[in-house]
Amino acid sequence: MWTVLIALAAAQDAITFTTRNKVQEGEVPSVTFSSIVEGSLKVQLGCGAKRFELATAVHPGSTHELALGGLASGEHACVGTVRLDQPDGSWGEMPLSLPVSVLSVLSWDYGMGDVDLVARTLTAHPSRPLAQASLQLIGLGRQVLATVPADLSDPTTPRFAWDDVGEVLVLRIEGTDTAGIAGFLELSPWSYAVPHDDVVFASGSHAIPASEVPKLEQSWGDVQAVLGKYGDVVDIELFVAGYTDTVGDAAGNQGLSERRARAIAGWFQQRGFRGPVWFQGFGESVLAVGTPDETDEAANRRALYVLSADKPPISDVLPRQNWSRR
Repeated sequence: MWTVLIALAAAQDAITFTTRNKVQEGEVPSVTFSSIVEGSLKVQLGCGAKRFELATAVHPGSTHELALGGLASGEHACVGTVRLDQPDGSWGEMPLSLPVSVLSVLSWDYGMGDVDLVARTLTAHPSRPLAQASLQLIGLGRQVLATVPADLSDPTTPRFAWDDVGEVLVLRIEGTDTAGIAGFLELSPWSYAVPHDDVVFASGSHAIPASEVPKLEQSWGDVQAVLGKYGDVVDIELFVAGYTDTVGDAAGNQGLSERRARAIAGWFQQRGFRGPVWFQGFGESVLAVGTPDETDEAANRRALYVLSADKPPISDVLPRQNWSRR
């Protein structure tokens, strides 16, 4: 709070003001004036090219807000004058100067390498240095399993570590920057690889044979069980990855694996999966069984079904993240 001292015969500190001068985009900074006397208040304030005025009658205990709307993101030096006229004809005027900051929204970034559920550690990257931060570990039923404070040795890179508290489905970071602006990041590194018997396609075909549908029905039962257990906590998406053996050229096998993955993804959609469904082919680039070229190996003609809250991390079996939405 700054106090405006206006030299009047009857009163000192007749007008005081408080400022909301650090806000994030979408919010409006303001100056609020409080009076302990009767009179007429006039405020003129310029913030760069923007001009603001307030003219109002005041009385003891009254407050009046001057909103500084329309300021662009960034720092602003606002200067002007405050004048108070009293009924007896006395008056006072003084300059007013204050900095105003309109800050971008406090945002967060992280990479899959920043989350280690085995080591139970997380590193986050906020857009501005933090004054404080904490991490909530959320499990089944959105139960908060634990809340841990951040290590802010480096305020630009908060780090968290936690003890074993059971199955963690969601990680929620809440933080406040040095200007007092709060923000949060909620992420879920949870994923589930659906166990299944691989669909056997005819050579060169991506059509699902009727004889193979019972295998997909069995997988569908497993998918439904997972949705029932975790669906109220995590927004679950389905990722289908397709692979081939080494019969045929690599480019042709790449296309074949994509079509087969798309066909299986489409089957799950038609069966009733309501979340986002993604597919990707890896051709003969990721073999379950190493073979020479032109080798008919059934174990390599396979697919993976992964239920996840986010794109599955890159791994030996999922070396790329070029997922296409079905």
